[in-house]
Amino acid sequence: MSDNPGTKQRIREAAFRALSEHGYADLTIKDIGEELGQNPSIIYHYFDSKDELLLSMLDDFVGIFVGQRLERPVTDAGAELRTFVEQVLHPSTAQLEAAMHSPPADIETATARVFVELWAHATWDDAFREETTRVDGRMRDALTHVIEAGIENGQFRPVDPELTATHVLFLLKQGLHTRSTTNWADADEQARALIDGIIADISADS
Repeated sequence: MSDNPGTKQRIREAAFRALSEHGYADLTIKDIGEELGQNPSIIYHYFDSKDELLLSMLDDFVGIFVGQRLERPVTDAGAELRTFVEQVLHPSTAQLEAAMHSPPADIETATARVFVELWAHATWDDAFREETTRVDGRMRDALTHVIEAGIENGQFRPVDPELTATHVLFLLKQGLHTRSTTNWADADEQARALIDGIIADISADS
């Protein structure tokens, strides 16, 4: 069978939806095949194992959350940071459709669950840890890019861009993790409020 990029992407999307429903430990290739609507044997034409498929799927996280941010000019750094935060904590249908053709119905829950499942599995699996480190790095690079632009534009004070980006990323990840693993209903709002405090603190007019 020829390697069809469209089919490969649909398999990744099916894995995203299935993982958000079943969790890593209970997820099987059969589950992904059912979500795909095809015989699961087709998956093995493109991926050797569940883990290889899920590692490939992590590229979708980069597309969803980072996209072309590193190439885009930044005119309002504060607004851009807040948009980034909002899109991570509350991804929209349009945002996910830019990276996948058929996103799950409950986008916010699915995205947070997938994040927590994959990053938790990286605790035990070096291949996953390498990939989650790369995704974290891309997200931090995007945040650093915005903060550097804000400093150059005179919108932000001359802070350490990478350190500030790291603080924002840690808060974002904690917001996703807490929302998915506790009954703390306002975890993402608390994360957003803390990040708003950082943005206010580094603003040039503060």
